Amino acid sequence: MKAVGGNSMKWRAYFVIDLLLIELLLCVKASDGELSGHLSHSGNGPVLRNSHIFSSHSCIHDEIIHQRRRPGRKEYSVSPQNYKQHDSSRFSYAKGRTLLGVPPKVNTMKSIRIYLNYDAVGHSQDRDCRSVGDIVKLGEPPMSSALRIRLPVCDPHTDPPLFADCWYNCTLEDISEEDKKRRLHKALGQTADWFKKTLSVEPVKGNLRLSGYSACGQDGGVQLPHEYVEDGVANADLVLLVTTRPTTGNTLAWAVACERDQWGRAIAGHVNVAPRHLTEEAETLLSATLIHEVMHVLGFDSHAFAHFRDERKRRRVQVTARSMDEKLGRMVTRVVLPRVIMHSRHHYGAYSENFAGLELEDGGGRGTSGSHWEKRLLMNEIMTGSVDTRSVVSKMTLALLEDSGWYHVNYSMADNLDWGQNQGTEFVTSPCDHWKGAYHCNTTQLSGCTYNREAEGYCPIVSYSGDLPQWARYFPQANKGGQSSLADYCAYLVAYSDGSCTDVNSARAPDRMLGEIRGSISRCMTSSLVRSGFVRGSLTQGNGCYEHKCRNNYLEVAVDGVWKVCPYDGGPVQFSGFNGQLMCPAYHELCGTSPVQSHGYCSGSCNFNGDCIEGKCSCFLGFRGDDCSKRTCPGNCNGHGTCHHDGYCDCKSGFTGIDCSTAVCDEQCSLHGGVCDNGICEFRCSDYAGYTCQNSSKLLSNLSICQDVLVEDTVGQHCAPSEGSVLQQLEVAVVIPNYNRLMPGGRTLLNILDNGFCASAAKRLACWISIQRCDQDGDNRLRVCHSACRSYNAACGAGLDCSDQTLFSDEEEGEGQCTGYGDVKPWWVHRIKSIYSRNALSER
Repeated sequence: MKAVGGNSMKWRAYFVIDLLLIELLLCVKASDGELSGHLSHSGNGPVLRNSHIFSSHSCIHDEIIHQRRRPGRKEYSVSPQNYKQHDSSRFSYAKGRTLLGVPPKVNTMKSIRIYLNYDAVGHSQDRDCRSVGDIVKLGEPPMSSALRIRLPVCDPHTDPPLFADCWYNCTLEDISEEDKKRRLHKALGQTADWFKKTLSVEPVKGNLRLSGYSACGQDGGVQLPHEYVEDGVANADLVLLVTTRPTTGNTLAWAVACERDQWGRAIAGHVNVAPRHLTEEAETLLSATLIHEVMHVLGFDSHAFAHFRDERKRRRVQVTARSMDEKLGRMVTRVVLPRVIMHSRHHYGAYSENFAGLELEDGGGRGTSGSHWEKRLLMNEIMTGSVDTRSVVSKMTLALLEDSGWYHVNYSMADNLDWGQNQGTEFVTSPCDHWKGAYHCNTTQLSGCTYNREAEGYCPIVSYSGDLPQWARYFPQANKGGQSSLADYCAYLVAYSDGSCTDVNSARAPDRMLGEIRGSISRCMTSSLVRSGFVRGSLTQGNGCYEHKCRNNYLEVAVDGVWKVCPYDGGPVQFSGFNGQLMCPAYHELCGTSPVQSHGYCSGSCNFNGDCIEGKCSCFLGFRGDDCSKRTCPGNCNGHGTCHHDGYCDCKSGFTGIDCSTAVCDEQCSLHGGVCDNGICEFRCSDYAGYTCQNSSKLLSNLSICQDVLVEDTVGQHCAPSEGSVLQQLEVAVVIPNYNRLMPGGRTLLNILDNGFCASAAKRLACWISIQRCDQDGDNRLRVCHSACRSYNAACGAGLDCSDQTLFSDEEEGEGQCTGYGDVKPWWVHRIKSIYSRNALSER
């Protein structure tokens, strides 16, 4: 037992490694594609015109995360980092790895450093395509070891389509040749550069350390290089491990986080890019796709929301709210983060108190719902469930990352999102059949300008084979609706394939007769213009493409090179040599750069340091004044820091947050998988995927090794996998290895005399570490009792550190406050008690 006593910290880590390495229990499953059948349904536009179809990427992030969170499977590891230099004699372990420190002040944030590792590209024998005709895994397909039968085969054309847990037949375009590798490096390099300009983080001091407890990622994952664990990665805040494994459908790539620091921020992730999409034609789409997928790694992930931090560095009380929306007629999940709401108000002009948050996607199946914006409300925003070449990054997406508490954001990197801009509170809170203008149409015969006036469009209405959900029935016929399920079947004007006003290649023969011209400064406008001597055809009557410019607070439009000033609020203008008139849009539609000052607007937009509700600013913590323009030290730093003249708190050692009110945990908390929240090291049962607190008596039937241990402790609840079969595998994969480490290496006199006393103590301790009691609140796991550790040391002559409070309780914690209360007695104690009991009975 010398190894246990001689290096107790290293041995303690084995417990956590085994508990975290639950992926031994279940195979990985990567599903590619419930989505391809959900993205859109092609509809028939008016005769002689074609709908504008954009190639797109279908994100399957939520499906991947769902599979990573199968019962008993580790979703990620916690690897603490050093964010401020400390006395190395106090904060260190194994080979000098520095642990949890106090975060620095706000002004020490630096541009995020993303390190890209390509070592695994093309190197997996059973997952990478290296020759035409190779059969590789997607997910974890079954296989008969006897016959080597590789079924089922991936097939997107079957009913239903088979996208995952199948065998994939490699083609030439699935092989990562040198040209594809160059495109991969270029695309990911540009992605890393974009995020470097956009996000700042508290920089890791020294090297970024990773745990290496298991393979990082999905679909077989990627094993971390040994040096990343031993020495760390220099000049990095996030490591992305890259693979090029095939995907099915129109999924270009996927990405997941696999390790987080002590504050919950992702520090390692796995990015997979399908080789068949590494082409010149897909270059623009791939760029948008990679930004989208890395956003998931950074925090746009419903399963990461639980780790978001507020300004005080505490777990956010609420990130989303789910409720029945009477107007929409269904359950809705909304993001209620402060900066997301603030930027949403400014975008939509929704200053009413009725606007309570921004919706998350609820359609698209398990691959999309939960970790994307609702497409009905944000349409071509990059974090909706489908990405195309028109996708843009909005301030709402950047705000969500800032609200995570991990990043500062450069909002100048956001693009302009036209969809829904200045449409008011009703646009966000009402069904889409209440929308106005180009945002709603109800007949395929309608032709008009699209919402952003960049194209002429039509109204696609689809007849589906079955009835739509009750809340999506905008037409008398229950099976009719718009072309996109992600957009809640809303019907709105969609661009013709040859209807773009900004693309010179969309020019048509009748343009000159109608005075139209196409190019970067042209926009769609309602028009009945036709050159004198000609008659305007019915197919194109109603709108056209005309040049515009904004000058001296007025909108000007041109026909045949002649410029005219439009009425400020919009209206008709006429041109010499043309019959009819052109209807100018209002100035703000094409020239407005600031929010329309609609009802409830706050002057100065609260300096973006607070939320504007009904014309009044509600300042964020750390700001004050009618316009939230003044910085302040909340609570005067609560006695745990110094308030500087610039309004920032400089916290004392042991405290953090904007007001220095949050205590920092002992450095060993995150070492063993705990999460620190205001000085309390939390070990939540729900932090383990698929684990729940269950009545202890219900677990016994699925246990064999630990059954006799838990039968003595069946009162209350234990934290265990919710599936019985996984619980059985837990004993094999975790309990037995722990038991083997606890047992002495050879037979000793003590082993012989105690008649199994040591074995009994080791078994009980192994079971208690793996299946812990829950507290009365029903989520936190209770540490193993100090007495159980002491009893084990006495039984086996071991030197296990019972003072390690990440594994073991305080000495004073009694029954009901820890797991496995009570000492294990040697056999001869039980024999004496038995003899004494018999004698006592015989004397009666």
